[in-house]
Amino acid sequence: MLQFMTRDDILQGGEHAGAYLSGINKTDLATLTAEEWATFLIVVVNEANMAAGQRIVSAWTIPVGAEG
Repeated sequence: MLQFMTRDDILQGGEHAGAYLSGINKTDLATLTAEEWATFLIVVVNEANMAAGQRIVSAWTIPVGAEG
């Protein structure tokens, strides 16, 4: 099976989710409302997906001025 997201991609998503939690002044996941929990998960997944996409695109991009 081809792995799309790496551990680093997920950790980047987690960093953004941590920033979301800081923004709402909550650190205990047990105190999140259903809406806050859903938003937290959306941030993790979306940001990890974006990190993976950027990593993959950069691996396939030929630098300007390079022959290819």
